[in-house]
Amino acid sequence: MKKLAIAAAIATTMSGGAHATDLNPGGEWQIRWDNTLKYSAGARVESANPLLTTGAAKVNNDDGDRNFSTGLISSRYDILSEFDAQKDGFGIRLSAAAWYDSVYNQNTSNSSTATTNNVSVGANRFAPETARIAGRNAEMLDWFVFGKSQIGDTTLSYRLGQHSLIWGTTLFFGMNGIAKGMAPIDLYKLSIPGTQAKETTIPVPQLSSTLQLTNDTSIEGYVQFKYRPTRLHPAGSYLSSTDMLGDGAESIWAGPLKLRNAGLAKGDLPNNVGFALNTRSELLDADLGFYAIRYNDTSTQVVTQAATRTYYLAVPNGVKSFGASISRLVGIANIGLEASIRDGQALNAKQGTVVLPVGQTAAWLNDHTPYPTGRTAHLNLSTTIVSGAAAGWDGLSVVGELSANHINSVQDNPEKVDTALNKTAWGGRIVVTPTWYQVLSGLDVSVPLNVGWAFKGRSVIDTAFPFSGSPDHGGEIAVGITGTYLTKYIANLTFINYRGKATSQPLLDRDYVRFSVQTSF
Repeated sequence: MKKLAIAAAIATTMSGGAHATDLNPGGEWQIRWDNTLKYSAGARVESANPLLTTGAAKVNNDDGDRNFSTGLISSRYDILSEFDAQKDGFGIRLSAAAWYDSVYNQNTSNSSTATTNNVSVGANRFAPETARIAGRNAEMLDWFVFGKSQIGDTTLSYRLGQHSLIWGTTLFFGMNGIAKGMAPIDLYKLSIPGTQAKETTIPVPQLSSTLQLTNDTSIEGYVQFKYRPTRLHPAGSYLSSTDMLGDGAESIWAGPLKLRNAGLAKGDLPNNVGFALNTRSELLDADLGFYAIRYNDTSTQVVTQAATRTYYLAVPNGVKSFGASISRLVGIANIGLEASIRDGQALNAKQGTVVLPVGQTAAWLNDHTPYPTGRTAHLNLSTTIVSGAAAGWDGLSVVGELSANHINSVQDNPEKVDTALNKTAWGGRIVVTPTWYQVLSGLDVSVPLNVGWAFKGRSVIDTAFPFSGSPDHGGEIAVGITGTYLTKYIANLTFINYRGKATSQPLLDRDYVRFSVQTSF
């Protein structure tokens, strides 16, 4: 929970207090109903760069760029509603979100009918699924019951229903850690100003439990009953960099052919399962965690079939991951280190090599693996520092993480591995937030500086590592200002600048300014 709290502070770059509505004050039941209302907007500040939109190599990566001229890229209203009721350790939690973005309910600026990946609508319109996910939707997030029971000297707690669960010490690069196999991420909401961390993991129907053996040692476990993929930026949305993946993806250009999206090829997926042991070492003065999970990958693989002019999004299944973590205080810094290895991890393939044989259907994928897989290693090193007043500010927080991955060996289809990509890749992110309290009566102000950088990108393990598009020697810089009035009303203005080379940074021409204002009651 501490990790989620820290991530919430980073995602929102603000720290508004909770304003729960207590529906049973003084009663035996603790019943709360919280609501957060938010308006956000964004504006593009420079035109599309022809180096990023023209040429055969860009035909499957240009819709998000072409769809937006300079000016408004989002004008969005959000509501997050949360209901909690509990008594004596037993209870229920419900939460839901809804939003409307007027920009995604209008036509686009795209006039390139020769390169659009849309099929159901013209180039100057968002695909229906893109318009739904980015423009107007409502969905349940959490719905689960929970409880706890005393068994001798131990306590067994459990949750049953749709909820999120994340293990490890990772702060920013969950896709590179043990968390990758536990909870799909809503990458699109990560880009919405003011989004809280609890909205960015997609809850999954599951049973999870913790057996508290002693004050310092516990065993955890879970089994998940439904597969959900990572939610990418919908195809053609402003920050999307792949037109054939994500909600709203309708086709992929394969040379002169336009192959239609035939959807997920899941087959008979086994349930995701995992176990963890958490304990504390007095010798090391540190918290330790050990993890073992088996999962169906939340990232899908593109499998094409030119004969039927279709492509599928295959779900790699049965990936195994084993990891360990350690966290401890070093001075005023909390240091977390997480290391893990994977068996059966899907790898990036050479273009055009992952195909469904002529005459076969998606069922063929149940028993065959047409993409390369391998054994990989992953490392995340993070820190959180919170300090008090100094000469330049009233409070300061620094949160950062370095992340790296490496391919140890190839298991399936070694001839298909894209050898132009890096066997080892690494990057990092740091967020520095000085804060000044009571600048005016009731008003606190902070100025978060957020820098993410891929020191060596183009990972053969994950095209989204360390950031979308794997920008090699590139990244992003975001600087903003946040005002919090009476710990209830929060406003933020941020400028985002993408850095790197046009050859490897797909978002290089998509600098933008974003604004948000929100309140909770």
